[in-house]
Amino acid sequence: MVLSRKDKKQTVKELKKKLGENKVVAVASIQNLPSKHYNRIRKNLKGKAEVIMTRETLMRRALDEARPELKELQTFLEGSCVLLLSNDNPFHLAKWLRQNRSKTFAKAGQIAPDDIVIPAGETSLPPGPILTELKLAKVNARIQGPKVVISKDSMVAKKGEPISLSVVSILQKLNVEPMEIRMKMRAAFDNGTLYKEDVLDISEEQWISGLTSAHQHALNLSVFAGIMNRYSIELLIQKAAREANAISSLVESKSGRPAGEKKEEEKPAEEKKEESLAEKPVETKEEEKKE
Repeated sequence: MVLSRKDKKQTVKELKKKLGENKVVAVASIQNLPSKHYNRIRKNLKGKAEVIMTRETLMRRALDEARPELKELQTFLEGSCVLLLSNDNPFHLAKWLRQNRSKTFAKAGQIAPDDIVIPAGETSLPPGPILTELKLAKVNARIQGPKVVISKDSMVAKKGEPISLSVVSILQKLNVEPMEIRMKMRAAFDNGTLYKEDVLDISEEQWISGLTSAHQHALNLSVFAGIMNRYSIELLIQKAAREANAISSLVESKSGRPAGEKKEEEKPAEEKKEESLAEKPVETKEEEKKE
């Protein structure tokens, strides 16, 4: 659609107004998103966020002129993008977009989002030329009765690599949809803070797992550093008891007696002499006369 200079100015003016009315401004990618999926997402987002699709140059101009702090978002306006305007939490929007995704068939040349594996088992494919196609796609298959059977799990595309035409054909015939399609938030600006995709795209499960791991590491550090608090005190007492028992066992093994038993104190020399004299027999007068 060709826009006149007047139309462009009007578009920028309206967009600047909307940018000023919403506290959250986000850039989302619609790369490879079919129009029917885009329209469905846009419809379902009503009440949560407004989706703005227009020329990239006009979006850049509006971001530049509306609010100075929004200039950072311009670096994320690459490829097929839209602006999301909302007063909702950006993390809630990112979660909603993750949940509203779907699968579709791959196209030749597309990059595999993950390792694509065709599982072992029976197929609905009849024997024939399909065996040659499976072989070209590096799928280990054989004929079993009236059906073609995949002998073992076969990886047909590695993550990050382009998907070949032969693989695309086999995936379609096996009804495998490896490509995920969704509107993906690249960055969001909210209350003076810019959140990037690597933060926005973390699920609640990942957040909980990360917090649990951080708590455990902090607890371990407090125990080994001897820092007492309500979480570490019990573990510190247990640690002290184990160390005391270890020292006790070491003393016993070195001395050959229980650690708690006291060694008999050696008596002074004078006491030893007195005891020695006391032990000698006393000679009587009768014994002296006999002598």
